[in-house]
Amino acid sequence: MIKVTNLQEMNRIENGSLQMHIQEKAEAMMQEYQVENMDDIGCFVVLESEEFTDFPIGEVEFVEILFLEESMFLHGVKIIDESYGEDIYLPVEVITC
Repeated sequence: MIKVTNLQEMNRIENGSLQMHIQEKAEAMMQEYQVENMDDIGCFVVLESEEFTDFPIGEVEFVEILFLEESMFLHGVKIIDESYGEDIYLPVEVITC
Protein backbone atom coordinates (compact mmCIF):
# COMPACT_ATOMS: atom_id res chain seq x y z
CA MET A 1 0.00 0.00 0.00
CA ILE A 2 1.15 3.49 -0.82
CA LYS A 3 -0.42 6.42 1.03
CA VAL A 4 0.22 9.74 -0.69
CA THR A 5 -0.30 12.71 1.60
CA ASN A 6 1.52 15.41 -0.36
CA LEU A 7 2.60 16.22 -3.92
CA GLN A 8 6.22 15.24 -3.26
CA GLU A 9 5.14 11.63 -2.57
CA MET A 10 3.52 11.23 -6.01
CA ASN A 11 6.72 9.71 -7.44
CA ARG A 12 6.19 6.63 -5.21
CA ILE A 13 3.33 5.58 -7.52
CA GLU A 14 4.87 3.23 -10.09
CA ASN A 15 2.06 3.27 -12.65
CA GLY A 16 2.74 6.41 -14.71
CA SER A 17 -0.82 6.94 -15.91
CA LEU A 18 -2.20 6.58 -12.37
CA GLN A 19 0.47 8.92 -11.03
CA MET A 20 -0.48 11.57 -13.62
CA HIS A 21 -4.21 11.09 -12.93
CA ILE A 22 -3.75 11.46 -9.17
CA GLN A 23 -1.45 14.47 -9.50
CA GLU A 24 -3.91 16.27 -11.77
CA LYS A 25 -6.77 15.42 -9.42
CA ALA A 26 -4.84 16.61 -6.35
CA GLU A 27 -3.88 19.90 -8.00
CA ALA A 28 -7.47 20.52 -9.13
CA MET A 29 -8.82 19.78 -5.64
CA MET A 30 -6.23 22.04 -3.99
CA GLN A 31 -7.16 24.85 -6.36
CA GLU A 32 -10.90 24.27 -5.87
CA TYR A 33 -10.62 24.30 -2.06
CA GLN A 34 -7.98 27.05 -2.11
CA VAL A 35 -5.43 25.14 0.00
CA GLU A 36 -1.68 24.84 -0.48
CA ASN A 37 -1.19 21.25 0.63
CA MET A 38 -3.09 18.00 0.46
CA ASP A 39 -3.12 17.50 4.23
CA ASP A 40 -5.98 19.97 4.36
CA ILE A 41 -8.28 17.94 2.08
CA GLY A 42 -7.24 14.29 2.09
CA CYS A 43 -4.89 11.67 0.74
CA PHE A 44 -4.63 9.02 -1.95
CA VAL A 45 -4.22 5.33 -1.17
CA VAL A 46 -2.91 2.98 -3.87
CA LEU A 47 -3.30 -0.70 -3.08
CA GLU A 48 -1.58 -3.67 -4.67
CA SER A 49 -3.88 -6.18 -6.38
CA GLU A 50 -3.28 -8.75 -3.61
CA GLU A 51 -4.52 -6.18 -1.07
CA PHE A 52 -8.08 -6.44 -2.43
CA THR A 53 -9.41 -7.23 1.06
CA ASP A 54 -8.15 -3.80 2.19
CA PHE A 55 -10.53 -2.02 -0.20
CA PRO A 56 -13.25 -0.79 2.23
CA ILE A 57 -16.17 -1.30 -0.16
CA GLY A 58 -18.76 -0.93 2.62
CA GLU A 59 -17.27 2.39 3.77
CA VAL A 60 -16.82 4.28 0.50
CA GLU A 61 -19.21 6.87 -0.90
CA PHE A 62 -19.11 5.33 -4.37
CA VAL A 63 -17.22 2.72 -6.37
CA GLU A 64 -16.29 3.07 -10.03
CA ILE A 65 -14.05 1.37 -12.55
CA LEU A 66 -11.35 3.78 -13.71
CA PHE A 67 -9.74 3.06 -17.10
CA LEU A 68 -6.31 4.65 -17.64
CA GLU A 69 -4.49 3.71 -20.85
CA GLU A 70 -3.82 -0.03 -20.40
CA SER A 71 -4.63 -0.12 -16.68
CA MET A 72 -7.90 -0.53 -14.83
CA PHE A 73 -8.57 0.37 -11.21
CA LEU A 74 -11.40 0.00 -8.74
CA HIS A 75 -11.75 3.52 -7.31
CA GLY A 76 -13.68 4.72 -4.30
CA VAL A 77 -13.69 7.66 -1.93
CA LYS A 78 -13.90 7.16 1.82
CA ILE A 79 -15.02 10.27 3.71
CA ILE A 80 -13.18 10.50 7.03
CA ASP A 81 -14.85 13.74 8.17
CA GLU A 82 -16.54 16.70 6.53
CA SER A 83 -13.29 18.14 5.16
CA TYR A 84 -11.03 15.09 4.71
CA GLY A 85 -11.29 12.02 2.51
CA GLU A 86 -9.27 9.14 1.10
CA ASP A 87 -9.24 8.37 -2.62
CA ILE A 88 -8.55 4.64 -2.84
CA TYR A 89 -7.32 2.81 -5.95
CA LEU A 90 -7.12 -0.97 -6.36
CA PRO A 91 -5.58 -2.38 -9.57
CA VAL A 92 -7.88 -4.71 -11.45
CA GLU A 93 -6.28 -7.27 -13.71
CA VAL A 94 -7.51 -7.19 -17.28
CA ILE A 95 -7.75 -10.54 -19.03
CA THR A 96 -7.69 -10.38 -22.81
CA CYS A 97 -8.88 -13.18 -25.06
